[in-house]
Amino acid sequence: MAPTSTKPQFLRSLPSTSSLKPTKDKPRVYIVLYPRSASSTNSSFRNVLSCDSYHWSIVVGPQTARRADKGIRYHVAHLNHDTHRHFYEEQDIPSNPIAQSGLVRVAVCKVTDEERLHSILRELPIPGEDSAFNCLTWVREAFCKLHEDGKSVKSYLSADDWQAVEACARKYCKRKRDAGRFQEGNGLANNNGGNAAWSAEKISTFNFWENRETTP
Repeated sequence: MAPTSTKPQFLRSLPSTSSLKPTKDKPRVYIVLYPRSASSTNSSFRNVLSCDSYHWSIVVGPQTARRADKGIRYHVAHLNHDTHRHFYEEQDIPSNPIAQSGLVRVAVCKVTDEERLHSILRELPIPGEDSAFNCLTWVREAFCKLHEDGKSVKSYLSADDWQAVEACARKYCKRKRDAGRFQEGNGLANNNGGNAAWSAEKISTFNFWENRETTP
């Protein structure tokens, strides 16, 4: 079995003012699918063939869907192409264009204790050399830990709902891709040539527990 570190290596690119402030509307936890090329500016190898079709991340942010809205992206990325080593990273979304380039996001719960959430995600172990570990397995573990904890988030879901959440994210992303959502310049008009069906400045968002799309 590959060795596992108890305190994972991570990069943190957050300004001191980036922490989300308590508001009437609590921040949400989103499962966000990125193109594989958008893993990280710090990763020297972004297209590892053993990875999933997408790069998976967790984002904590507001209900609003503008790509540059205040928020934090949490994920793991490959350290380099010679090994199966990964690093953990937190990115301030407004100051990081790659963190803003998500394809779709799925809301799964509300944040009740952001500092506790930080601690849980930072303490998730990162295997030393493990070909089966990737961004998706990390997000799955993070989702389960947050829901098992029960104090950092408020949710209608449980850790056992991960498979349904993953399937929802994949299906939603495919639906948007099939509709041409990610084609360059396609935010200007819908398929019928009428008014814009979506805004390129916003990310398509689906609320899992309400079973509805909130931003097209």
